[in-house]
Amino acid sequence: MGLFDFLKKNKEENYVEIFSPLNGRVITLAEVPDEAFAEKMIGDGCAIEPSEGSIFAISDAEIDIFDTNHAVSFDLESGLEMIVHFGIDTVKLDGKGFERLVTPGDVKLGDELVKYDLDFIKENAKSTRTPVIISNMDDVEEIIVVAKGEVKVGDLLMKVKLK
Repeated sequence: MGLFDFLKKNKEENYVEIFSPLNGRVITLAEVPDEAFAEKMIGDGCAIEPSEGSIFAISDAEIDIFDTNHAVSFDLESGLEMIVHFGIDTVKLDGKGFERLVTPGDVKLGDELVKYDLDFIKENAKSTRTPVIISNMDDVEEIIVVAKGEVKVGDLLMKVKLK
């Protein structure tokens, strides 16, 4: 171990790892057909074009699930605040096509949170593209989207450096 190795280690520890909540293909927020997400008005991050399944926990966190089950908010111990918002205009489905599997509270990385009927949502919502966004950007110094192309639940999606 070199004299300054502890500095390198501390730099890496400043990054919070966020894991994929869905199976699908990683896309940019600009590819989401909603101005608020595409122009990063709500926050920054990336999006996933889902291929199947459920929404899973992106990290150990305290969660809340919107009444219509279309979005999950995450409060991480690091202070990072995130939202996984399944699809666009899915709030208008009033919970149809979604099944809540857990109650709000503490979850562990990889816990299954909400099941969704992808075919129903494709037919009844504007889009299934799912933003994975950081909502407290004032606390963020850097976002690195690590994943490219296809991802599976639990794959490293992004690294976030806090201020």
